[in-house]
Amino acid sequence: MRHSRKTQIAVVDAGTEKHQYAPSKKSPASRKSTGSSTKQLQQLFRLYEDALDIYNQSALAKTIEDMLRTKSRPRITKIVSLGLGSLFDAKDQQRRVKQLVVLMAIASHLTLPLGHKSALQIYAQDPTFTAADETFLQGLGIAVLKTPSIADLGEAGRMMDEETLVYSPFLTLETYKLLLSSSQSSNVPVNVPILVSDDFNSLRLKWDKRTTERKDVEGLIQGARTSNYRRRAVNGEGFWTEADRPFPMALYWRQPMQQELPVVRNVESAVRSDTFSPFERQSIAIQA
Repeated sequence: MRHSRKTQIAVVDAGTEKHQYAPSKKSPASRKSTGSSTKQLQQLFRLYEDALDIYNQSALAKTIEDMLRTKSRPRITKIVSLGLGSLFDAKDQQRRVKQLVVLMAIASHLTLPLGHKSALQIYAQDPTFTAADETFLQGLGIAVLKTPSIADLGEAGRMMDEETLVYSPFLTLETYKLLLSSSQSSNVPVNVPILVSDDFNSLRLKWDKRTTERKDVEGLIQGARTSNYRRRAVNGEGFWTEADRPFPMALYWRQPMQQELPVVRNVESAVRSDTFSPFERQSIAIQA
C-alpha cells in the first residue's frame, strides 16, 4: 500500500524519528473533512507519545529488552502484528495505543546489522483497521496487511517465515491454532521462531475444565510444547493501569531441536558455563 506523504511531515528530534500530521491541500468541499481527520491523527499521536514516555520509564521496558537482547536470539527480519484493533476505538483506545507502543519497543530491539541489505520490516493486520488507522500506522513505518476476518490469517499468513516475530495482543483461539499448526494445510509454512501473545497458561484458567474453550487452550499449550517453544511470562510494572491492563502475555521462543553431540572425553571442558545467556539458563516449562 502506498505511503501518502501529503498528510504527514516527518520531524527528526534527538536522533529519533517522530511524525506530525498536517492537512493536505484539497478542494474547499473536502477541507472540513480533512481537517477533522488530521485533528484525530494529531490527538492520537499525542496519546502515543505520552504512552511511549511512560513505557520508557517502566519495569516492563527492561523486561522486554532483557528477553530480546540475548546472544542466541534467532535472526528476525520482520515483525507481524495480529489483532491490534482500531486505534480510534474510544472504549479501548488507551490499551491499544499502549499495545502499539510495545510493538514498536520490540522492533527497537531487533534492528538488523548495518551491512544487511534491507531494514527490519514491520507489518500489522486487523480487519477493524480504518483508513485513519492505516494512515497513522504507515506514518510509523508499519505496512498494513489485509484479512477478511480476525479468525483468518489473511495476507499475514503468507508473510510469515522462519525469520518472523509474531506479536498478537489479541487473537481468537481458532487463529492461535492456525499459528501453532505444523500441518501442511496451515497457512503458516513454518513455525515462527518467536511469538509474543496471550499467556496460554493464564488463558486456560479463564474457562471451566469441562468447556470446549479450556480444551482448545490446553491444545495450544501442547502444540507449543510439540513445536519446542519455551515460555516466559512478560511481566513488569509501571506501564499498565487497572483501566487499560490487558490479558497476561508471554513470550514463546522456539528452541532448535536437539541434535546428537560428538562424544568428547572431557565433558566439563566441552560445555562452558558462559555459553548461555541468563535468559537461556531459565528453563520455564509450558504446563499442560
